Amino acid sequence: MELQLQEGNSAVMSFDEGFSFLGEDSGPRYPTPEGTLQTEPGRKTLMVARSGGKVRLSKGRVIVESKDKVQLVSVPQSLVSRIVCFGPVGVSAGIRDWALRSDIHVVYLSRTGNYLGQLLAGGAKQRAARVRAQLALTEERRIELARSIVTAKVNKQIVLLRRYVRDENRDDLVPKIEFMKSLRGQLPQYVTSEGLMGVEGAAAKTYYEGLCLLLPVECGFSGRNRRPPRDIVNAALSYLYALLLAECVGALVAAGLDPAFGCLHSESRGAPALGLDLMEEFRPYVVDLVVVHAARKGTLTVADQEPDQDKPGVWLTKAAKQRLVDAYELRMLQSTSGALPGFGGSIRAHIHRQAKRLANAIHSGADEFTGLSWR
Repeated sequence: MELQLQEGNSAVMSFDEGFSFLGEDSGPRYPTPEGTLQTEPGRKTLMVARSGGKVRLSKGRVIVESKDKVQLVSVPQSLVSRIVCFGPVGVSAGIRDWALRSDIHVVYLSRTGNYLGQLLAGGAKQRAARVRAQLALTEERRIELARSIVTAKVNKQIVLLRRYVRDENRDDLVPKIEFMKSLRGQLPQYVTSEGLMGVEGAAAKTYYEGLCLLLPVECGFSGRNRRPPRDIVNAALSYLYALLLAECVGALVAAGLDPAFGCLHSESRGAPALGLDLMEEFRPYVVDLVVVHAARKGTLTVADQEPDQDKPGVWLTKAAKQRLVDAYELRMLQSTSGALPGFGGSIRAHIHRQAKRLANAIHSGADEFTGLSWR
């Protein structure tokens, strides 16, 4: 075979500088560097994702090494506010001791961003300050952020439905899209969480009615249901929503936020309220898109469900779970630019970016928080 590289489509890349290939952000840190956005002025979060790498302390500097002892990063310890480890990354006893004494959080996430745990100092002065900032949100500011969260979600639900408008469903689907637009237009007039959740619920009901028009009839989908899900589509949605929530919680912790205190959702539900807030716009943007595509393509059918032995519901087969996770990963690794001004990268990197933007909006009390752009 005689293969030739095309100069316009080829380039030499470096792991040290970072690059994106087939939607995956690669480099010595993960997510890759995100400009000047910081969670704390003058100090930065060090993100380490070199598999088998190690973080150690030497002569007042935090050093990241590869498994072959090659130095990848070296920064003064005074400039590090938090260390986030993705996947199999080692942390030395020196780093552990310094972090606990200095109230520096060391956060452990899976390679895909699921929150595993973190080191917290006994005094935790900085954590207390960040939690106070969340708790000190005025009602007006909290509602403002909650309204932005609902707006971002409804926007993406509208886009997803609009993408599947066809001649055969236009007469039924377009009116639902227009009704959702009218609901979105009502959001500015609501000044309570209950009011915003009411609009979000009405939009969601209409949205799922729209999804019914997109999915094969044999899937048995007639609207959202769970605990347990009663059809294969709802089983798939619930399964992937759980994965997405775990990633959003991990991103919030990495950004220095406590996932328990939400803006739109209430902590009284016993779930990570702020994690639910962050994931709202990513439900249609990631999970719903994956499930709808799988059902329409025939890679998700009633053959992929098995009955619940104790309740009138269904669960996914092992093979179905694997196919959905594979499709979910492909979507999360898809590279995009233009969704946020001056930022590009995988959708997973955008989750972390949005977590940082939300942290800035909460801590500053003034920064605007908006959803991703999607057409």
